[in-house]
Amino acid sequence: MTLYEQRLKRTVDAIQMNPVDKIPFSYSGPAYLAKSQGVKIGKYLSDLKLATDTAINFVKQHPGIDSLHSPTMNPHALSTLWLSKVKVPGENLPDDELWQVDEQELMKFEDYEKIIKMGYGPWVDDFMKNRLDDPVSKMQSFIQSSPETFRRMAVEAEIPVVNALSTGTPFEGFCGGRQLMKFFIDLVEEPELVKAALDKAMDFLYGKYIAQLDAVKPLSVWIGGWRAAPELLAHDTWMEFVWPYLRKFIDATIERNVIPILHFDSCWDKEIVTLKELPPRKCLLMLDGATDMRKAREILDDRMCMMGDVPSTMLAFGSENEVYNYVTKLIDDVGPKTGLIISSGCDTPLNAKDENVNAMIQAAADYRI
Repeated sequence: MTLYEQRLKRTVDAIQMNPVDKIPFSYSGPAYLAKSQGVKIGKYLSDLKLATDTAINFVKQHPGIDSLHSPTMNPHALSTLWLSKVKVPGENLPDDELWQVDEQELMKFEDYEKIIKMGYGPWVDDFMKNRLDDPVSKMQSFIQSSPETFRRMAVEAEIPVVNALSTGTPFEGFCGGRQLMKFFIDLVEEPELVKAALDKAMDFLYGKYIAQLDAVKPLSVWIGGWRAAPELLAHDTWMEFVWPYLRKFIDATIERNVIPILHFDSCWDKEIVTLKELPPRKCLLMLDGATDMRKAREILDDRMCMMGDVPSTMLAFGSENEVYNYVTKLIDDVGPKTGLIISSGCDTPLNAKDENVNAMIQAAADYRI
């Protein structure tokens, strides 16, 4: 069995709650990856061959990594998710700063009616070109280079890439385009109108998503929850405006034998029990440190593997021993035999300390099952 095959098997075994020979580690965080290799963020984003070389070098320097998220990055993809402008290093930011979502009220209240009448596809195409400076055109080199990047990661770094595609519910886009406060007011004052527009958007986004799944046939994909986190919403509101859309994406992914990585940032404590509705041992729940992972394990038991959740603040400001001990205790409590993949909580931050990232990886490698 090749090293690539070993890492892939270990990762999939953990997701399926099967015995593993080592607690898997999955690396997430392209910005720190570039910084750790001495590559400026602007150059990393614009030179995709260099970015791939950088990711390969990073993995070779950290043999304890079993899988990788996002070896390359295009910040304009965030515009398609959140209907917001993005400031990019080397373009409208200094060339070694982190990209930034520049959220403004670009989607107006009357856009709900426009979406319902004209359909989301034509509406969002016009929105992207005329209000967001056409981010889709700025992503083409990134999209075209991805298959070669994934091939090189598999062959040269012997590492599987686990998020070939990403998606989120229309709730995320409306929240970003309208701005959070205005969108939440819309939910309260005009719920039927918002729901009708969300349904139109979902028809388009779902069709596009399954077409991508069928074309790419990836190992796994990110299905994200950020603004849609249940800590901001009452249960009934979340069950009406978020969960049905998430569930539809998840079900379509599982039906195609692709692993849904539920990239759920913020606190999901209130709705962990709802995840028991999903088929057992088919999903990977990726948490960022805000959700109580130990409580989630109690609720989900052996139904779902979890990934995470070393907090970004600890990686940036904690000590090496603190990180190492955190990971060890997390494994003790959540996945001493299987069902846990160690990773950072969301992305490893740009300002993470090298020794802390090393400790995070090493603690998983050292743990004796």
